[in-house]
Amino acid sequence: MNNVSFLTIQMMSRAASGWNFLLQKGFFLQGTSRMSVRNLLHDVLGYEDNFIEQTVRTIFRNNRPVDDIDNVFIKDGDRLALGGAMPGIVGIVMGRDNPYKSFRSDISVQKEVKARNIEPITISMKIFSTLAVETGIDVLGRGILVESLTLADFLEEKSDLIIEADGKKGKELVEYIRTMKDKIGIRVIFE
Repeated sequence: MNNVSFLTIQMMSRAASGWNFLLQKGFFLQGTSRMSVRNLLHDVLGYEDNFIEQTVRTIFRNNRPVDDIDNVFIKDGDRLALGGAMPGIVGIVMGRDNPYKSFRSDISVQKEVKARNIEPITISMKIFSTLAVETGIDVLGRGILVESLTLADFLEEKSDLIIEADGKKGKELVEYIRTMKDKIGIRVIFE
């Protein structure tokens, strides 16, 4: 990520599933312009190509479905949502590269041209359903950005599960985070 310093938060392993809420509520990632959706999934989130093809079945960029992950490029301020296969007919139609995608062709993101310059970008991200469960611990270990007040509110109820971060524990860490402005880079390690 673009020179972000991360606060490493060590938590008890039983806290891991609670972080799925934050992954679904939303967080931020940094990357670069000219980065395709596939590059983001692979290079920033750490997903393997086979996992991308088999498991990441639903992708929305700015509320529009994405099929061609190699020719749709991420821009600063984009909002991405990822999920596994969604149930029902709507889930099938909205899923990536399916036989019924023509039913939604007017709302799908179409093939794009890469940006000319490489610049740092920040995007908003949500990871839903089983995808959050399967990849959340790894994503958190790689590092994400979160609004400091959102993080403090989230950790408030879990302060007894915090082992240590930056020499601080529990409520002391929560209060420290409340003093920060804007987004904070975090890595979460579960023990």
